[in-house]
Amino acid sequence: MTATLLNSLLLTSIIWPLLLMFMLTFKNVRSRLLHLIPWAALPGLAAVIVASSTVTPVELPWLLLGSTYALDASGKIFMLLAALLWSVSGLYARSYFNRTEEQVRFYRYFLLAMAGNFILIVAHDLPSFYFGFALMSFASYGLVVFKKNASAFRAGVMYISLVLLGEVMLFAALLMATHATDSIIFSTIREKLIDYPNHDMIILLTLMSFGIKVGVLGLHVWLPLAYSAAPTPASAVLSGTMINAGILGWLRFLPLGETALPNWGTSITILGFAAAFYGVGIGLTQRDPKTILAYSSISQMGIITTLFGLGMLAPKMWPLLLPGIAFYALHHGLSKGSLFLGVGLCGSQHHIKRRWIWLGLWLPALALAGAPLTSGVIAKHLAKSYALHAPVPWETLLPLLLSISTVATALLMARLLYLLRPATEPKGSIPKFGLLWPWIVLLLTIVLVPLSLGYSFKNSLNNKQLLGSLWPLLLSLFVSIAVYKIRLFHMIKPIPTGDLLILFESALNVLKNLTKRLDVLGKDYITIQQHTKAQLDLIQTAFLTKMGQVESALVRWEFAMFFMLIIIAIVGFFALEKVFE
Repeated sequence: MTATLLNSLLLTSIIWPLLLMFMLTFKNVRSRLLHLIPWAALPGLAAVIVASSTVTPVELPWLLLGSTYALDASGKIFMLLAALLWSVSGLYARSYFNRTEEQVRFYRYFLLAMAGNFILIVAHDLPSFYFGFALMSFASYGLVVFKKNASAFRAGVMYISLVLLGEVMLFAALLMATHATDSIIFSTIREKLIDYPNHDMIILLTLMSFGIKVGVLGLHVWLPLAYSAAPTPASAVLSGTMINAGILGWLRFLPLGETALPNWGTSITILGFAAAFYGVGIGLTQRDPKTILAYSSISQMGIITTLFGLGMLAPKMWPLLLPGIAFYALHHGLSKGSLFLGVGLCGSQHHIKRRWIWLGLWLPALALAGAPLTSGVIAKHLAKSYALHAPVPWETLLPLLLSISTVATALLMARLLYLLRPATEPKGSIPKFGLLWPWIVLLLTIVLVPLSLGYSFKNSLNNKQLLGSLWPLLLSLFVSIAVYKIRLFHMIKPIPTGDLLILFESALNVLKNLTKRLDVLGKDYITIQQHTKAQLDLIQTAFLTKMGQVESALVRWEFAMFFMLIIIAIVGFFALEKVFE
């Protein structure tokens, strides 16, 4: 009975958003649908509640090439996070957009992306996962360019360009993996993939295609642009749950726990820490809160990427790493989603007292910074505990680098809170309840959800470890005060959003200018050539004219000489005649 109910809820969680999106085309039912759509993710949340420890897959042999859906242990955590964020963001969007036309246009893309997100979470076969991943990715383009301004279209171009690149690489990886393992089921692919001679190419394509969504360093340039350009409820789901689609793709596809991959493991671990510090370094120079949160996501995803690298280095660690990665993704998604919604509330246009919103933002900011009695301290503790099983030299470097990254994250959150500090309060401002209460619910989940999963603070951390989590916060506080006193950020020019993209665009501009110069030189050469040809034509024409004139003259002299000879001959004849008389 439970399995039947769970399977029904899983299918409903996928079909229901698509059905609502289709019904939005009928104008006579839109007003009722707009009250129903924000609750579209509830079947997914109910599926998590009903799901038991026993995984019973749903097999649909008639769908695609044969689809298999199930909600395993890691899938439950990702579905819980997705259902919560889609629900809260959907309710938030109902009051965020004032006009019905805007709500209808937003919810169309919103529902499509939601359905794709749910499909890829429950899919356990390649075609279904690819379909859900593509549906979510392409539907999200409509959320990125929703505002239809210059920054939105610029972000949209970069987003869709990388999405297309990622889809091509993912499709190639799926075809190669299917050919190598003769299967479309993830569990079989993970077991057999390592025996394929060209498995390194498949791993590379998988890491890069999903790395675009995760925001791996070098492939991250779309994140700051998209998060800043998208409406606030879209930014919340982009950063909170859709970014985790790449993590889930790695979990489903890579042969983690099967065999050691030392070269890949070392590279991914180093790349993860590089992203963790790079995201903070660039984020600290920014002055737009949403852009700061985007670079914070790049940094946090860097930590998760590092854990994947450790899993490749030491496959025996994977049973320990898997729950830690899932919990870290849940902690980051809830915290980042609430931060984005809170930043949206700070706008005076919504008439909400900013000082209360600012105080509420401290909870997710402290959670990301790993403060005691938050989900962040558990996530950081789990990550550091893996050093006991990590190979050389990571058993020493991992705790040190994680501690430094915690201080860096705390500094970035201090920068965010400083920029959002309430300077002046608009008179007569009152809370807009439709925006406020979904955000409050999400804040509560930051505390309640980790505890409901069985991670109690007493069992996970002792008092010494809790006190040890305070020193990064205290250090970042002293650094922040020193920076504020010397007004350092007033002297630092913000790095343009997109960072590495700016270098790429600059290189393109140089190439474009060089091309223009070559065109100008080419045009000048053509002009000179044409001018020379014209001059030669004039010379030739003049020469021919002269020759014609000479020829005419010669012709005239020929006749003149002829008549002259006749006259000479006549005169000579008469002269000889006189002589001989």
